[in-house]
Amino acid sequence: MSSKLTKKITSVALSVTTAVWLSGSAMLLPIAQAQSVADLQTQINALLAQIALLQTQLAGTQGGAGVSVACTFSRDLTVGSKGDDVKCLQQALNSAGYQVVASGSGSPGNETTYFGSLTKAAVAKWQSAKGVSPAAGYWGPVSRAKYASLAVAPTTPTAPTTPTTPTTPTTPTAPAVGAATLTVALAPDQPAPGLFGESFASRPFTKLSLTASADADITVKSLTIERTGQANDAIFSGVIALGEDGIRMGTSKTFGADHRLKLTEKFVVKAGQSRTITLAGDSDSDQNDYQGQLASLSLVAVDAEASPVTVVASFPLTGPVMTVNSTLAVGTVTLARGSFDPGSGQTKEIGTTGYTTSGLRLTAGSNEDVLVKSVSWNQSGSASVSDVANIKVVLDGVEYPTTVSSDGKYYVATFGEGVKIAKGLNKEMSIKGDVADGSNRTIDFDLYRYGDLQVMGLTYGYTLLPSATETSADNDDDGEFQDAEPRFDAFTTTIGAGTIQVMASNAVPSQNVAINLANQPLGAFDVIVKGEPVSVAQMVFRFSRWAGTSLTAGTQDITNVTLVDSTGKAVAGPVDIAATSPNLTFTDTVVFPIGTNTFTLKGQLSTDYATDNTVSASTTPSGWSTVRGTTSGVTITPTPSTAITGNTMTVKAGALRVSTLPTPVTQTMVAGVKGLTLANLSFDTTASGEDVRLNSTEVEFNFGQVNSNDDLTNCQLWDGSKALNTGTNVRDGANADATAVDKVFTFDQSWIIPKGVVKTLALKCNTSATTTTTTTTYNWTLEIPGDADDMIPTGMTSGSTITETYDDTTGQAITLTNAGTIAVALDSSSPGIRLINANTTDNTLAVLRFTSANEAVEVKQLGLVLGGTGSNTPQDLVKVTLWDGATKVGESVLTGDNATATLTAFVVPKDADKTLTIKGDLAAIGTSDPARPGHLVRVEYDGANADSAGNATRGTGLSSGSTVYATGATTASSGARIFKAIPKLTKLALPSTKLINANIPLYRFSVTAPSAGTVGLYKFTLDIATSTSGLPSFAITNLQVRGYSDSAFSQAAYSNNGLVNSSSMTLTSGGGTAWEFYFDPVAQGGTNEAIQVPAGTTRYYELTGTVANMSATSSTVSVSLLGDASYTAGSNTIGGDNADSWVGSGAGNYAFATTAALVDGFAVHDDFIWSGNSTTTSGVASYDWVNGFQVDGLPSTNMTSETLTP
Repeated sequence: MSSKLTKKITSVALSVTTAVWLSGSAMLLPIAQAQSVADLQTQINALLAQIALLQTQLAGTQGGAGVSVACTFSRDLTVGSKGDDVKCLQQALNSAGYQVVASGSGSPGNETTYFGSLTKAAVAKWQSAKGVSPAAGYWGPVSRAKYASLAVAPTTPTAPTTPTTPTTPTTPTAPAVGAATLTVALAPDQPAPGLFGESFASRPFTKLSLTASADADITVKSLTIERTGQANDAIFSGVIALGEDGIRMGTSKTFGADHRLKLTEKFVVKAGQSRTITLAGDSDSDQNDYQGQLASLSLVAVDAEASPVTVVASFPLTGPVMTVNSTLAVGTVTLARGSFDPGSGQTKEIGTTGYTTSGLRLTAGSNEDVLVKSVSWNQSGSASVSDVANIKVVLDGVEYPTTVSSDGKYYVATFGEGVKIAKGLNKEMSIKGDVADGSNRTIDFDLYRYGDLQVMGLTYGYTLLPSATETSADNDDDGEFQDAEPRFDAFTTTIGAGTIQVMASNAVPSQNVAINLANQPLGAFDVIVKGEPVSVAQMVFRFSRWAGTSLTAGTQDITNVTLVDSTGKAVAGPVDIAATSPNLTFTDTVVFPIGTNTFTLKGQLSTDYATDNTVSASTTPSGWSTVRGTTSGVTITPTPSTAITGNTMTVKAGALRVSTLPTPVTQTMVAGVKGLTLANLSFDTTASGEDVRLNSTEVEFNFGQVNSNDDLTNCQLWDGSKALNTGTNVRDGANADATAVDKVFTFDQSWIIPKGVVKTLALKCNTSATTTTTTTTYNWTLEIPGDADDMIPTGMTSGSTITETYDDTTGQAITLTNAGTIAVALDSSSPGIRLINANTTDNTLAVLRFTSANEAVEVKQLGLVLGGTGSNTPQDLVKVTLWDGATKVGESVLTGDNATATLTAFVVPKDADKTLTIKGDLAAIGTSDPARPGHLVRVEYDGANADSAGNATRGTGLSSGSTVYATGATTASSGARIFKAIPKLTKLALPSTKLINANIPLYRFSVTAPSAGTVGLYKFTLDIATSTSGLPSFAITNLQVRGYSDSAFSQAAYSNNGLVNSSSMTLTSGGGTAWEFYFDPVAQGGTNEAIQVPAGTTRYYELTGTVANMSATSSTVSVSLLGDASYTAGSNTIGGDNADSWVGSGAGNYAFATTAALVDGFAVHDDFIWSGNSTTTSGVASYDWVNGFQVDGLPSTNMTSETLTP
């Protein structure tokens, strides 16, 4: 041992002792017995590195917590980031009050180089406080800029010096003249010294910086790595280079006997730029034999591909020392074949898209959550890069693009900030893509090494090496995990050739075809090509009728046959059918493109065919010859192997059938209409074998009287929206002493009627503003058959004259009149009589029905009148509004019995009905208010209101422009009777309908007062009927009505526990049925008084009685509340005064309501007596009481009965 080395060992002894005291005896590492000087020097360097790290931590413990820390950041930091800049960030956060954690790793003085979830949370707190949005915990450009603006004197954190093997540094080579220079050095942000445990993957050891001179890009073809430090080569299961994004570059390598390996994945350093490459190590699952060993990785050589390139470096370039550990229980990731894996080898034709070739299930172990960061799939099949396209990795349902390695064998996908898998859970990963080329080649996406799947533990921050349940590597491409590479040997996908399938097409439907005309459709076929265009050198088609009925021996009856694509271009032919065979063969090579395309057979049928012969074409695709994929060159067999038959064509000569249609219907129209449709003429070519040309047609005009032809002008025939005769071809009428005139309509250009259709021409004319008489009647029809000059149709293709067929039908009569009409009546939807609360709006009073004839009429004015004026006044109404459905079209205020309302946009269609709703806003009732209780408010159409011109209700005819006056008698609607407050009654169910000998409820109902006011009640009449057999002693005694304020019938609403009737009554067996209940709830002295239901509340009433001596089998009781069927009784008049004014001795007495006693004095219709309390609470002597007629919920006979049985 040299004296220099002895002095160095002595100088560090105290530091080593201190370090051991601080870190525990675990720091003492096993040392081999036979130690060389180099081995001892390696251990000393490792100890020095650990001492430097402990000193840094000790300095932080002694004073770092309260010191402001300034850092310089050159990159973004997030969960999973490592380095001294992460440590400086933690120090800055701790010193600024945003503590990473209170104790342990990351706490003040114990900052680490790993960015985990605790660091993320502290960053988020800092971002929130400093106004950085979003406060997501990502240390990106915005956060770094904010930090820089706040930092006083930023400094770059300095990593502790890491001793390296004392190898004599190489002397940098001087650049050759004219040579590009590649400068290689250790990166300033080296990985922090730490552990190298079991099942680690891509563990960073040494970070390198490679810089190219400005004169050329430099391709690095290999890096030579040496294992240095006091460790065995076997601690590494592989060494790999990582790019700037942490992605593995190429395949990992293992050390040779010289402790060296060469990484041969090429990469480029751009001219004038730098690249950062990290040397990383993988470990297997068992490091027990190497516990405590110290290892580092050194770069000892760089080879560039091009020359001359001078590499400038001080080799070896050695990174920090890592300590082998076999005890740390980091997370695990277990792999299995995923649910999206195809499960077997498949064949996919060229053109297949989005096919999943391999799939994995990733399951996190129970020790920690994991983050999946990237994957590298090895394409070991024979397919080239150009054979596949759009390759994507799908992880947890999200698609990620891939980049392909330079050799085309590795497809790498990165997953952004990573995809988290919670411990104990799993996620699915798969790879998919499109098959673009490469027939008979294979696609095989394997996971070559477990380390090709980059997964990081989120608790300890180490990259983990996945594992799987393996089998022996006995079979290739069997979709199993195996004990040799590739670790996941996926199923192989074989690239097939393209495919071609033929189907019958409806693009050319069954139709008529002509004889002896070229290009007649004979059938169509859809050709479906997948994967690649397909060329066919020969196709055979067979015809069902290959010779006509008048067969001439040896003749070819189907000729000039072509195969036409969808653009009309002939791709094969023309050829003729064989003279003695039904077959027709195309020998032109046709290239069918990818996709579904329609091809049509067209040809010419000879005159041997007769009308109604049929013909169809078929082909058997598997019999087509020389069929190949144009990309692969592989022979393809078309499908199916059975005959495919096109639609059947029917041989027809040219034909045309003409007739007059039954529309428009017989009707009356006003004169002056422009473009009035007088007739519709039908032209039918459904039986024609070719399109039909027509240059003119003749129409016979029939008139109801002579010399009326000039009432029609500008007559044209219209094909839809197009006039066929314009300009000088327009026809006008001319008077003639006749009732029928023929008119020839010459078209501006030939009108072509396609075969197989029915076309309609509309005959339209202008009518004169006035007719020669009050009405004039016209009929139109086509000319009867037999005239040679009616029309001369010709075949569009053949040019032959076609003899048309006529249906001699007469058109419908159209009668012209000078004006339309409008009639008004009460519509059936108009409401019946009912009670309405005063001081309310939009109450429907009546519905009118307007009926127009001959033309549409816009009603602009409506005469109104109060109906039954003896029972109402205009003061009962604030205003009247008029409604067309939900749209208000007018309103009026009646200052007298009559009024005229102006309507807006109320149009009654021609020959149709339309309703108009009359609604009233009712005035208030009270001492100082104008309306009166009991008034029957009716607003009617005023059929008698007229001026010198006509009825006040009038409008404008939309065709004639004339004023149209309404007809119809004054309507008589039911009207509505008004009161200040109207009760609403509701039948309620009994708690039980069982009849027993006890005091029990017999009937229940409620009375509700509106919010407008209180309702007074004077009398209820209940029908109580009993039924028994042989028990004369059966009786119901103590009949009482009680009122409650709640639906539970528990809170009395009146005195005496809610008892309202003035005296109890007894019902004996066989007694009467109508029982009148008067009210005296306070005194119970027999004087009838009123009870009240306060505004907006409900009172609940219950009839009870004591049942005795009932029969257990035959006794029944049936009870109902009686109503009233009329407002008055016979000759009775309310109050005895018909004047509409205050009557009686004081205010509050009205002519259309009376005292309670007077209503009670009616011979009939006095079963329910109530008051709307028009001014104040009405006493029984006030003229403000009425019966129950039309009260809501109370039928005119009786409310639903309740029957009680034993």
